[in-house]
Amino acid sequence: MQPYLFPYRGYIDLIASVDKFVLYDDAKYMKGKFINRNYFPELFTFRLKKHSDYAKINELSFFDVGEDKKIFKRKFPNLSQKALGYVEMLSHGYSLNHNIFRTLKKICEDLGISTPFHFASEYPHGKFVQGVLDIVRALGGDTYVNLPGGRSLYNQEQFGEIKLDFIETIPGPSILCEL
Repeated sequence: MQPYLFPYRGYIDLIASVDKFVLYDDAKYMKGKFINRNYFPELFTFRLKKHSDYAKINELSFFDVGEDKKIFKRKFPNLSQKALGYVEMLSHGYSLNHNIFRTLKKICEDLGISTPFHFASEYPHGKFVQGVLDIVRALGGDTYVNLPGGRSLYNQEQFGEIKLDFIETIPGPSILCEL
Protein backbone atom coordinates (compact mmCIF):
# COMPACT_ATOMS: atom_id res chain seq x y z
CA MET A 1 0.00 0.00 0.00
CA GLN A 2 1.12 3.54 -0.57
CA PRO A 3 2.29 5.07 2.68
CA TYR A 4 -0.09 7.59 4.24
CA LEU A 5 0.74 9.99 7.03
CA PHE A 6 -1.85 9.48 9.80
CA PRO A 7 -4.27 7.42 7.67
CA TYR A 8 -7.87 6.57 8.50
CA ARG A 9 -8.74 3.64 10.77
CA GLY A 10 -9.35 1.24 7.87
CA TYR A 11 -5.68 1.45 6.87
CA ILE A 12 -4.69 0.51 10.42
CA ASP A 13 -7.24 -2.33 10.32
CA LEU A 14 -5.57 -3.55 7.13
CA ILE A 15 -2.16 -3.56 8.81
CA ALA A 16 -3.64 -5.57 11.70
CA SER A 17 -5.23 -8.10 9.31
CA VAL A 18 -2.07 -9.17 7.46
CA ASP A 19 1.11 -11.12 8.26
CA LYS A 20 3.39 -8.55 6.61
CA PHE A 21 2.72 -4.99 5.51
CA VAL A 22 4.58 -3.40 2.61
CA LEU A 23 4.86 0.37 2.28
CA TYR A 24 4.92 1.09 -1.46
CA ASP A 25 7.52 3.80 -0.94
CA ASP A 26 8.88 3.85 -4.49
CA ALA A 27 5.55 4.75 -6.08
CA LYS A 28 5.26 8.12 -7.80
CA TYR A 29 4.03 10.82 -5.46
CA MET A 30 0.64 12.11 -6.57
CA LYS A 31 -0.22 15.63 -5.47
CA GLY A 32 -3.64 16.03 -3.91
CA LYS A 33 -3.81 12.48 -2.54
CA PHE A 34 -3.68 11.59 1.15
CA ILE A 35 0.02 10.72 1.44
CA ASN A 36 0.89 13.85 3.45
CA ARG A 37 -2.57 15.05 4.46
CA ASN A 38 -5.84 13.90 5.99
CA TYR A 39 -8.93 15.07 7.83
CA PHE A 40 -8.38 15.75 11.56
CA PRO A 41 -11.49 16.26 11.23
CA GLU A 42 -10.75 19.23 8.91
CA LEU A 43 -8.29 18.75 6.06
CA PHE A 44 -4.68 19.49 6.95
CA THR A 45 -1.62 19.10 4.72
CA PHE A 46 1.96 18.76 5.94
CA ARG A 47 3.85 20.70 3.27
CA LEU A 48 6.61 19.12 1.18
CA LYS A 49 9.76 20.59 -0.30
CA LYS A 50 9.56 21.42 -3.98
CA HIS A 51 10.16 18.32 -6.07
CA SER A 52 9.94 16.91 -9.57
CA ASP A 53 6.53 15.91 -10.87
CA TYR A 54 8.05 12.43 -11.21
CA ALA A 55 9.42 12.14 -7.67
CA LYS A 56 8.85 8.95 -5.76
CA ILE A 57 7.43 9.00 -2.26
CA ASN A 58 10.76 7.91 -0.76
CA GLU A 59 12.50 10.90 -2.38
CA LEU A 60 10.41 13.55 -0.61
CA SER A 61 10.84 15.48 2.61
CA PHE A 62 8.91 18.09 4.54
CA PHE A 63 9.16 21.78 3.70
CA ASP A 64 8.94 23.15 7.27
CA VAL A 65 7.56 20.44 9.51
CA GLY A 66 8.35 22.47 12.64
CA GLU A 67 6.05 25.28 11.54
CA ASP A 68 3.43 22.81 10.28
CA LYS A 69 3.38 21.10 13.69
CA LYS A 70 2.74 24.46 15.40
CA ILE A 71 -0.09 25.28 12.98
CA PHE A 72 -1.52 21.78 13.40
CA LYS A 73 -1.62 22.08 17.21
CA ARG A 74 -3.34 25.46 17.02
CA LYS A 75 -5.88 24.19 14.48
CA PHE A 76 -6.69 20.95 16.36
CA PRO A 77 -6.34 21.71 20.08
CA ASN A 78 -8.96 19.09 20.98
CA LEU A 79 -6.93 16.11 19.78
CA SER A 80 -5.58 13.95 22.60
CA GLN A 81 -2.07 14.39 23.94
CA LYS A 82 -1.30 10.93 22.56
CA ALA A 83 -2.39 12.01 19.05
CA LEU A 84 -0.38 15.22 19.30
CA GLY A 85 2.61 13.12 20.42
CA TYR A 86 2.56 11.27 17.10
CA VAL A 87 2.61 14.60 15.29
CA GLU A 88 5.59 15.64 17.44
CA MET A 89 7.47 12.60 16.09
CA LEU A 90 7.65 14.19 12.63
CA SER A 91 11.16 15.38 11.88
CA HIS A 92 13.22 17.13 9.21
CA GLY A 93 15.88 14.48 9.88
CA TYR A 94 13.91 11.83 7.99
CA SER A 95 12.35 11.52 4.54
CA LEU A 96 8.57 11.69 4.27
CA ASN A 97 8.58 7.93 3.84
CA HIS A 98 10.56 7.30 7.03
CA ASN A 99 8.44 9.78 8.98
CA ILE A 100 5.37 7.83 7.88
CA PHE A 101 7.02 4.54 8.82
CA ARG A 102 8.06 5.81 12.28
CA THR A 103 4.64 7.20 13.17
CA LEU A 104 2.70 4.22 11.74
CA LYS A 105 4.91 1.80 13.63
CA LYS A 106 4.40 3.69 16.90
CA ILE A 107 0.63 3.96 16.41
CA CYS A 108 0.48 0.22 15.69
CA GLU A 109 2.63 -0.61 18.73
CA ASP A 110 0.35 1.50 20.93
CA LEU A 111 -2.69 -0.33 19.52
CA GLY A 112 -1.07 -3.73 20.12
CA ILE A 113 -0.47 -4.43 16.42
CA SER A 114 2.84 -6.18 15.77
CA THR A 115 2.68 -6.68 12.00
CA PRO A 116 6.19 -6.28 10.53
CA PHE A 117 6.71 -3.51 7.97
CA HIS A 118 8.68 -3.74 4.73
CA PHE A 119 9.54 -1.18 2.05
CA ALA A 120 8.71 -2.03 -1.56
CA SER A 121 11.97 -0.35 -2.61
CA GLU A 122 13.86 -3.20 -0.89
CA TYR A 123 12.55 -5.73 -3.43
CA PRO A 124 12.92 -5.84 -7.20
CA HIS A 125 9.46 -5.41 -8.68
CA GLY A 126 7.56 -4.34 -11.74
CA LYS A 127 4.76 -1.81 -11.88
CA PHE A 128 1.07 -2.01 -11.08
CA VAL A 129 -0.30 -5.56 -10.61
CA GLN A 130 2.99 -7.17 -11.64
CA GLY A 131 4.77 -5.17 -8.95
CA VAL A 132 2.33 -6.34 -6.29
CA LEU A 133 2.78 -9.94 -7.41
CA ASP A 134 6.58 -9.62 -7.44
CA ILE A 135 6.59 -8.34 -3.86
CA VAL A 136 4.09 -10.91 -2.56
CA ARG A 137 6.25 -13.67 -4.05
CA ALA A 138 9.51 -12.12 -2.76
CA LEU A 139 8.05 -12.23 0.75
CA GLY A 140 6.88 -15.83 0.33
CA GLY A 141 3.21 -14.88 0.38
CA ASP A 142 0.22 -16.52 -1.22
CA THR A 143 -2.41 -13.81 -0.59
CA TYR A 144 -2.68 -10.09 -1.24
CA VAL A 145 -5.10 -8.15 0.96
CA ASN A 146 -6.34 -4.67 0.05
CA LEU A 147 -8.84 -2.06 1.16
CA PRO A 148 -12.31 -1.83 -0.47
CA GLY A 149 -11.15 0.84 -2.96
CA GLY A 150 -8.87 -1.76 -4.52
CA ARG A 151 -11.86 -3.53 -6.02
CA SER A 152 -11.86 -0.96 -8.82
CA LEU A 153 -8.18 -1.71 -9.54
CA TYR A 154 -7.77 -5.45 -9.05
CA ASN A 155 -9.55 -8.71 -9.82
CA GLN A 156 -8.64 -12.33 -9.08
CA GLU A 157 -7.91 -13.09 -12.73
CA GLN A 158 -5.00 -10.61 -12.66
CA PHE A 159 -3.52 -12.35 -9.61
CA GLY A 160 -3.51 -15.94 -10.88
CA GLU A 161 -2.32 -18.29 -8.13
CA ILE A 162 -2.01 -15.44 -5.59
CA LYS A 163 -5.28 -15.07 -3.70
CA LEU A 164 -6.79 -11.58 -3.77
CA ASP A 165 -8.76 -10.54 -0.70
CA PHE A 166 -10.36 -7.32 0.54
CA ILE A 167 -11.23 -6.25 4.07
CA GLU A 168 -14.30 -4.21 4.83
CA THR A 169 -13.75 -0.78 6.37
CA ILE A 170 -15.63 2.39 7.06
CA PRO A 171 -13.82 5.44 5.62
CA GLY A 172 -13.38 8.32 7.99
CA PRO A 173 -10.98 10.90 9.36
CA SER A 174 -7.44 10.21 10.46
CA ILE A 175 -6.77 7.61 13.16
CA LEU A 176 -5.50 10.51 15.28
CA CYS A 177 -9.11 11.60 15.80
CA GLU A 178 -9.76 8.30 17.60
CA LEU A 179 -6.69 8.16 19.84
